[in-house]
Amino acid sequence: MRSLTNFAPSTFEERGAAVGFTTPTLAQTRVRQDERGNLEVLIPNISEGRGVYVVAWKSLPLAFPMTVHDRCLQDILMKSGGCSPDDLRKATLETARFGLAGPNAADAAEAAMRDDEEQRLLINYQLITEVLKAVGLDAGQILKAGLGSAQGEKLTRDSMTRAAKSLGIDATELYTRVAELALFMEPVGLPTSPKPARLRRMAKELQKFHDTMTEWSTTTKSEAGPIGGFCAEVAEHTLNHVRHVVTRLDQSVSAFELLLRQWEAKRKEVKAACTRLSWLLDGWDYITALWADAHGRSRHEQDMAVHDIFRIIPLLPRDEGRIDFSLEAGKVLTANRKIVRAYVDWRTGQLDADLVQRIEQLKTRAA
Repeated sequence: MRSLTNFAPSTFEERGAAVGFTTPTLAQTRVRQDERGNLEVLIPNISEGRGVYVVAWKSLPLAFPMTVHDRCLQDILMKSGGCSPDDLRKATLETARFGLAGPNAADAAEAAMRDDEEQRLLINYQLITEVLKAVGLDAGQILKAGLGSAQGEKLTRDSMTRAAKSLGIDATELYTRVAELALFMEPVGLPTSPKPARLRRMAKELQKFHDTMTEWSTTTKSEAGPIGGFCAEVAEHTLNHVRHVVTRLDQSVSAFELLLRQWEAKRKEVKAACTRLSWLLDGWDYITALWADAHGRSRHEQDMAVHDIFRIIPLLPRDEGRIDFSLEAGKVLTANRKIVRAYVDWRTGQLDADLVQRIEQLKTRAA
């Protein structure tokens, strides 16, 4: 076990990505690769203790009672071997579709996948429109024909061939560059999109969390007030980094013709920025849903939610900024005693069914 205040990861990969478990003790724990490339899970504050336990991924069911959903998710991740936020999200949606976290979670997973497909079509169309706009062509006919129709695809090929000739880029190469850019930008989307993409929506939810948590922490008379204030500060610091990354991406795409021409030089930069944005917002979807659910409840339930958020809050790695929030977390933890949450029934050792159900409901909002 390592002390929470000493656990200040240098990189996102060392911090790990949040796992959408429904077992209360394991909810939003983090998974990463060890030095041998095997998966391991980081479990903070067991029994409200001050530390982080590191458990081999394959040994997790031996150490903790797990729901059927979580055993399935663990198995899927073990087989895939991936542990990035995108890998975790894909595995979580795949698991939820089986209905193991309830029908609402299954429906939410299906809706999220449909939204991903819509965004995929939308970002492709928007980028093709930008290509044609750069050479003075109109994409209106493609939209009228239908993006996925045979006629729409033919019009797209003809228009892109003309655009490639005007840009002095091989047509196949132009397709490749646009396809790669669309793949990288799919979860981010463009600022002109009629429907904000997933990460932009998450950033807006995080801003709401910051604003409401700041107000709550300054007006509540609860002992959890300082903890809430700390959580709001972490959110603000994260948002500053998110805004910087999004601004840089939007600036790159606004100079679209230049981006296409310099794609070989810009490719790694754009991919790294999109990946970094996923890591910055990793885990916050569950937290914002948790707080939105608790905000209209009793003061005691709000206090409990704040303590739960503090337990799993995604501290930025040291390399991501000057503020070492792990040290600040230690001060808050020292000054404020945590409230004990009964994750299991002490008489039977069985999981707290009500808490499992609440986590499953939150997952439907965070999908």
